[in-house]
Amino acid sequence: MSINRNKLKFNGWGWNGQHYDFGNHKDTFLNYLEQSLDTKIPKTLQLAKAFSEINLPKSRLSKTDLSQLEELLPNDGLTTDDYQRLYHSYGKSLPDILRFRNGDVSNPPDAVLYPRSEEQVQKVLALAAKEKWAVVPFGGGSSVVGGVETIDPDGRPVLTLDTTFMNRMLNLDIESRSATFEAGIYGPDLEKCLEPYGLSLGHYPQSFEFSTLGGWVAARSSGQQSNHYGDITDMLISGNLVSPEGVLSSWNGPYSAGGPDTNHLVAGSEGTLGVITQSTVQVHPIPESHAINVVLFPDFETGTAALRDILGEGLKMSYLRLSDEDETATYLSMGGNHWYQDLGLGALSIVGYGRNRCIMLVGTEGAPKKVEHDIACALKICKKQKGLNLGRSASKNWHRDRFLHPYMRDDLLDYGIATETHETAVSWSKLSTVRQKAKQAVRQTVAEQGNKCIVMSHLSHSYTSGTCIYFIFMYPLNQADPIGQWKPIKQAICESISKVDGAVSHHHGVGLDHKAWLTQEKGVLALDAIRSVKNRLDPAGIMNPGKLLP
Repeated sequence: MSINRNKLKFNGWGWNGQHYDFGNHKDTFLNYLEQSLDTKIPKTLQLAKAFSEINLPKSRLSKTDLSQLEELLPNDGLTTDDYQRLYHSYGKSLPDILRFRNGDVSNPPDAVLYPRSEEQVQKVLALAAKEKWAVVPFGGGSSVVGGVETIDPDGRPVLTLDTTFMNRMLNLDIESRSATFEAGIYGPDLEKCLEPYGLSLGHYPQSFEFSTLGGWVAARSSGQQSNHYGDITDMLISGNLVSPEGVLSSWNGPYSAGGPDTNHLVAGSEGTLGVITQSTVQVHPIPESHAINVVLFPDFETGTAALRDILGEGLKMSYLRLSDEDETATYLSMGGNHWYQDLGLGALSIVGYGRNRCIMLVGTEGAPKKVEHDIACALKICKKQKGLNLGRSASKNWHRDRFLHPYMRDDLLDYGIATETHETAVSWSKLSTVRQKAKQAVRQTVAEQGNKCIVMSHLSHSYTSGTCIYFIFMYPLNQADPIGQWKPIKQAICESISKVDGAVSHHHGVGLDHKAWLTQEKGVLALDAIRSVKNRLDPAGIMNPGKLLP
């Protein structure tokens, strides 16, 4: 395990003691939230309960049960330590964090297992199937859809199987530019393994520091540079999944016409078929340089047209992120008055770049000359859509802080402000409808609860046929019933997207929170086919029960 769990927050994101600094403009931003949400920020922080204030139910495993597991997992491979059990109870979704903060942890795992090899995983699953124990695979625990919550609808004891002791690079094929890793390796450690060889995977989800390769594959993750390198399924060459019935291994090679690709049974399985133990992925040379320009558009429609045209020209930009008018206004408020001075936004507002203005990050990486050439081509396309190049200085803070943004959610909860996210994928022709319907659904539901909200969106992973639209919304938190407040908001945005055939998720996955809408996307027959696979690989239904399948 490359990260000591005791150094991480159980009830929030990341390292103990780490906070988001708001660019030293916290007061300015809190004032903006007060005005936008028509609420009063409390003077006294509403802090989360400490570990010492939370009482966990005792493990339901007997001494005999624990002895059997200890035989399979020597050298501290088994723990019933309360902090470990607490930490592994939930993931990092908003309802997960709200329950952690309130001390609502009624179903912690009965034990946490740390296998060190694929063979140990096989033995653990065989024993669990025999004893009828549920098993929840756990990597970094960064799921934001209830993907690692330790529940079992049948009430069986639950084991969390944490893969982070399985963190080695097993093979590097320089000629094929491929590398095989154990699935529990964290993002930074994976890159450190490749760096001495001048290579990189280039997969940087916002959870990069605290998520694992196996988790990326299990949830079909996308990184911030997916426009250039592809999503994790584009990088995946092969993998091993240990099920209660044996090891499912996909072919390790470039391409095969030998029937359906079993990689697609592994990717997106979310722990419901078995435990991903290793993956072989495509790697590439570390880019020599990168650059990101900030471009201002009069509105979201012109920015979208420019983004689509850039893709149509075949330019492989690493960064193409278009913020809508609400996200642009919110981020500008976080920067204080210097944004207006640095970017001259006050003057630009009188020439058509006013309340509806939107900012897009346009950048790429690689050989310096290639970088400059591709950015110049992209900026030329932006100019045709009235995009103003504001230079590169304003993008530096975003790039520097891109892995720190999740800390902001926890800090705002202390001030009684909830921040939730939801993402989907849609065709270009449906983007405007989905964006309008989803934002309207959230605003209406929050209004029915007697509150105002800020609903932002951006495009960050785009394709020739469509795009991922990512929503972020903020609203005053009902401290008395935060989960009861959250549920109808979540249902409203999911329903609004499902009705116009948006994807259940682009890269967060399904878990508990999205499974009710999976039938609309997949269809009954497809879900029956997936259940048939599960029944073959996991006949006792012990693997991550209650997740993915409705």
